[in-house]
Amino acid sequence: MAVRGAKRSKQGFTLIELLVVIAIIAVLIALLLPAVQQAREAARRTQCKNNLKQQGLALMNYESTHKVFPPARIDLGPGQPNTPTGYYQTSWTQMILPYIDQAPLYQAYNCNLTWSDPGNLAVTTVQINGFICPSAPNQRLAPTVADAVGNPYPSKPYGFCDYGSMNAVRPAYFLSNGLPVPPMQYVTNTANPAKKGKYEWDGGLKKFAATPIAAITDGTSNTMMCVEDAGRPSIFVLAKATQLTTADGWGWADIQAGYSLDGATADASVVGKADCTIPSGPCALTTVVAPYPINILNDSEMYAFHTGGSHVLMCDGSVRFLSANISAATLGALATRNTGDVVGEF
Repeated sequence: MAVRGAKRSKQGFTLIELLVVIAIIAVLIALLLPAVQQAREAARRTQCKNNLKQQGLALMNYESTHKVFPPARIDLGPGQPNTPTGYYQTSWTQMILPYIDQAPLYQAYNCNLTWSDPGNLAVTTVQINGFICPSAPNQRLAPTVADAVGNPYPSKPYGFCDYGSMNAVRPAYFLSNGLPVPPMQYVTNTANPAKKGKYEWDGGLKKFAATPIAAITDGTSNTMMCVEDAGRPSIFVLAKATQLTTADGWGWADIQAGYSLDGATADASVVGKADCTIPSGPCALTTVVAPYPINILNDSEMYAFHTGGSHVLMCDGSVRFLSANISAATLGALATRNTGDVVGEF
């Protein structure tokens, strides 16, 4: 017999129970989010390493075809013997385009114009994924000044390039770190008329001239060819964006996309500078010491958006991850190709 007036019991959460569930979910998210972010960065870091690996394969194929590695850049202007009235400009990035499945861009690029000439914009504004580190920011500042030949930064950005050729090491790096300057018998003139009489020691891809493998006497596995210099043309200091832009390195076609190793102070306020003015020396340090080379400043120095260091491409085609705490002597040895250094483990 049914009992009149009996009430059904209602099931539900109390406010306290609901708050406990929300708190548990928040804790789980807090625990899982760093792991997800780390997994994403690991994937980006792997892709960055693969980018350099593909560049290495392209450079090896170039060497197999031409029997030399390409020059970091060729920059001939009016009045020079081979270009009496015009220009001839190209860089290693443009020269390897056929070997990274970019033959149409290679064919369309006009070396008889400056790289930044409006006539080359259809090529130089193309974004090539293999030249972009996925850990680097997508949004970058546009320079507000013209380049060396007067061409302004275009409204459509140049194709970014987060990698640069290791052209040379300047005396500042050795002097700033209290290291002996390599023998002057291995020194190279910069071959730049504006810097006549200034000297540096060649890296894996030297400026203005090709490099045969036989010239890399320190060993191809002990000599860097390309390194990360990510985020340009925006200038970053210690992983923080500034409101400044680089004077060069604006894009993958920029003939100044490579650089010579100087080092910077720990706060990036000063980049090393020292000159050797005559082949017999001596070298003189002309600014304060600037011994830090990795992940301090991305203005023509080694810089990556990876925690703890930077990827580098060696002349044997291998890719290594160098710690930001690598010894100055070891890095200097890796950055030069023929100074007789004993590198050891790194």
